[in-house]
Amino acid sequence: MDPDAIDRGLDGHNDTQTALKNFLADHGIEGWSSAPGGPQYDLAWEHAGVVWVAEVKSTTPANTERQLRLGLGQVLRYRALMAATGLDVRAVLVAEMPVDDPTWTGLCEDLDVVLVWPDVFEQRLVAAGAAG
Repeated sequence: MDPDAIDRGLDGHNDTQTALKNFLADHGIEGWSSAPGGPQYDLAWEHAGVVWVAEVKSTTPANTERQLRLGLGQVLRYRALMAATGLDVRAVLVAEMPVDDPTWTGLCEDLDVVLVWPDVFEQRLVAAGAAG
């Protein structure tokens, strides 16, 4: 593994997660990280009686497909585990960079997962009811 690529990936993940947390704070919503022993999601928050769980993925043109496949599986699992406790839970898959392949948007819509990246947080998260 290339240490520079690992560092870039970690930086991209952290920057994207921070951007999401800041977006939520700008809308009066406090996000939280996962607790030990529970699902290891990146960020969750409550808005309008719904718990939103997000998985953040660092992406590049070369790894977007692989990262989105991995992230989708993770966020579906987190949603299922949290819903099993009686919570009303919705899932959010967060990419670092824009996702240009429209089949990803369609797939996520079919699975009731909101696919976002920083440029569309306002548009897509507000429309989904995750913020407002």
